[in-house]
Amino acid sequence: MKKLILSLLFSGIGALAAMAQTANPDTATLHFITHASISGLQEISAGKLAAQKASRADVKAFGNRMVTDHSKAQETLMQLAKAGGYQVPPEATSTPVPDPMLAKASGKDFDRVYVHMMEPGHRQTVLLFQTYAVKGKDPKVKAFAQQTLPTLKQHLASIKNIDKEIKDVAK
Repeated sequence: MKKLILSLLFSGIGALAAMAQTANPDTATLHFITHASISGLQEISAGKLAAQKASRADVKAFGNRMVTDHSKAQETLMQLAKAGGYQVPPEATSTPVPDPMLAKASGKDFDRVYVHMMEPGHRQTVLLFQTYAVKGKDPKVKAFAQQTLPTLKQHLASIKNIDKEIKDVAK
């Protein structure tokens, strides 16, 4: 019985050691991947709603661009996570529930709510990517952040312009 217990104990320690070798301990990179993924999935979800519900052509076009650009970035990010051995939590890989306020809005109200959500969201995402692009440890993920950053900055500039136009029309 003692031999069986010792055998199980040592095999368990061996399994833990093997897991420790395969799991990537770079928590800063995992944090970046997790937050970038959640943000991207939210942009895709909201973009799909904008493509369907927006009343303004520029808001619809922006929504479509969010779906296209963030889907491409999401695919690349998940490939990097897998290749790097990062254990991404399920909430960073599943489709988010649409924001209730956004889901209920329609027409011009939808446009205002969507644009109001996109501007601060993109500011936060740009900051996340800028920080990792400078301080990141994983060279492949860091290169991804550096390559994706100009697109995110374009998104932010575009949504700021749309916001300005919406405010100008409201005057």
